[in-house]
Amino acid sequence: MKAATGFIYYISVTGVTGTRGPELDETRKNVGTIRTLTKLPVVVGFGVSTPEQARQIGSMADGVVVGSAFVKLIGEKIGDAGMIDAVEVYAASLKAALR
Repeated sequence: MKAATGFIYYISVTGVTGTRGPELDETRKNVGTIRTLTKLPVVVGFGVSTPEQARQIGSMADGVVVGSAFVKLIGEKIGDAGMIDAVEVYAASLKAALR
C-alpha cells in the first residue's frame, strides 16, 4: 500500500458482484485494518445495491461504489420510456441514504 495513490478500493464481496451483499462485520473489520496501514481514503464496492447497504457502508468508509445494481436496473428498464426516471429515483435514494 505504500505505492498506492488516490484511494484504496476495498472489494467487499469475493466472487461475482451483484450476487450477494457485503458482510458488514467483516467489511468493518477489514476497513479498520486498511486504515491502520494507509492514510488514503478507503472506498468500498461490490455487492452494494440497496440504500440501507450504502448507508451502512458509508458509515465506515470514505466512499461507496454501486455498479451492478445500476446495470441490473437499466437492463430491466431497457426500452421503457421511464428508464431514465427509474435510474434517477434509484440514484436519489442512494444519495439520501448517505446523507
